[in-house]
Amino acid sequence: MPEIESHVLANILPKLELKGRYKVRLIYGSNQGDANYDLEFSEYIPRTIRSLQIMESSSFDYSFKFEDRSEINEMVAKSSADDIIIVIDGKVTDGSYFNLVFWDGNQWITPDTPLLNGVKRQQLLAENKIKEAPISITDLSAFEKVSLINAMLSIGTIELSMNRVLER
Repeated sequence: MPEIESHVLANILPKLELKGRYKVRLIYGSNQGDANYDLEFSEYIPRTIRSLQIMESSSFDYSFKFEDRSEINEMVAKSSADDIIIVIDGKVTDGSYFNLVFWDGNQWITPDTPLLNGVKRQQLLAENKIKEAPISITDLSAFEKVSLINAMLSIGTIELSMNRVLER
């Protein structure tokens, strides 16, 4: 097996003096000169999400933030809501750009079947602010609300009542 080059972000990212919030996209293997990666910077503007739609799919791999998001993008395009909740084999996974945490009236619970084990999700689990559990499509009615989390979104930044989740 070939050795995979590891990148230390502190050595890659230039010193920036930007105002506001920015997201950085590191694209591996893009063959940009000797670096073998490319960096993209864009201002972070949270999307307005007022509704989610359950979209069922067959299993696919998104264990890393792959550049090819065609499977996810197709589901979003078919949706009549602002974004989606992806369900695979009856199990709740993630949204298009975020992990999910559900409020049951006592605690926040995240599905144990995420497509991507995001950094915010990992952080909240390590801090015991959320619990991981199996969540099937039939379990969704037991929750009061859902919050969308990712590296740029904390619990509560985008939060919807479960009556804003549309069926398939």
